[in-house]
Amino acid sequence: MKYCSTADAKELSEMAWDIWTDYYGGFITGDDIEYILRTFQTKEAIEKQIQDGYLYSFIMHGDVKVGYLSIRQEGDLLFMSKLYVHKDFRGKGLGSKAMDEILEEGKARNVKKAYLRVNRNNLPSIEFYKHKGFIVAGAEKVDIGNGYFMDDYLVEYYY
Repeated sequence: MKYCSTADAKELSEMAWDIWTDYYGGFITGDDIEYILRTFQTKEAIEKQIQDGYLYSFIMHGDVKVGYLSIRQEGDLLFMSKLYVHKDFRGKGLGSKAMDEILEEGKARNVKKAYLRVNRNNLPSIEFYKHKGFIVAGAEKVDIGNGYFMDDYLVEYYY
């Protein structure tokens, strides 16, 4: 997996806006999407995340950047922060391949488990994670400021 640098933050941010506004509109309000993007996926926010140890990588289809992912090791855990594929490239196995790479990265790092949070209404992604061997381990509603909440399932994969 080839990791991005802070020089890639602008491109990652632009990709986030394209993917999020298309995909999440079905189960998150437009205001929520905009707040999340302006808080966590701006060029500056991504630069800071990279400086804080988040590893971003583009998902590639040949020479074309079609999505991105982000992970961070937390001791003997691997937090999977992001895994997004552009709508024109969904259903081609690229997300599955990226997930396999993430899980291999966790194995190489000798972590005990990988985990992520997924919106409770994101049924396609929940099914995808279950298919990959993850289990739903709990639920949490996290205040992310300004009256916005992330209402998620905690999903875990044990090595």
